[in-house]
Amino acid sequence: MARYQMVECEVQPYLYNERSCSMDPSDISKNMGVAIQAVADLIARKGITSTTKPLAVYYGCNLKIMTFRAGFLISAVDAEKAEGDVKADVLPAGKVLNYIHEGPYAMLRVSYDEAMKYIADNGMIVGEPTWEIYLNEPDDVETEDELKTDIYISVA
Repeated sequence: MARYQMVECEVQPYLYNERSCSMDPSDISKNMGVAIQAVADLIARKGITSTTKPLAVYYGCNLKIMTFRAGFLISAVDAEKAEGDVKADVLPAGKVLNYIHEGPYAMLRVSYDEAMKYIADNGMIVGEPTWEIYLNEPDDVETEDELKTDIYISVA
């Protein structure tokens, strides 16, 4: 079971490319890669420094279609450099449940189910958004069991 902690987050600007796709893991992976690359290209072209590894931000839940914003946390000044399909927004300040998911991305659903049970059992209500920061990538590790995803779930 994950080690959950409550964290108070500050407003965090980010650049993103929004995508929608099926819930099929290979479709998610492909679309996530395209979105992250679009933002990485803008970052390189504009000389922006990201303040984190790639992230994905989720608003709402649909069991048939996944819609996400993939990109990078950046400074407020660099947020003004967004253009085209790469937009800028902020992660809101507030209380979040934070934990590290260790293992394959395909097991994130199980991890989220456990977190939702923890939230309910502790009298909290899930808010929006939820976001993930990918601390490493499949190319960085020998097995998918070594993947680490830093998860933040807004709660009230």
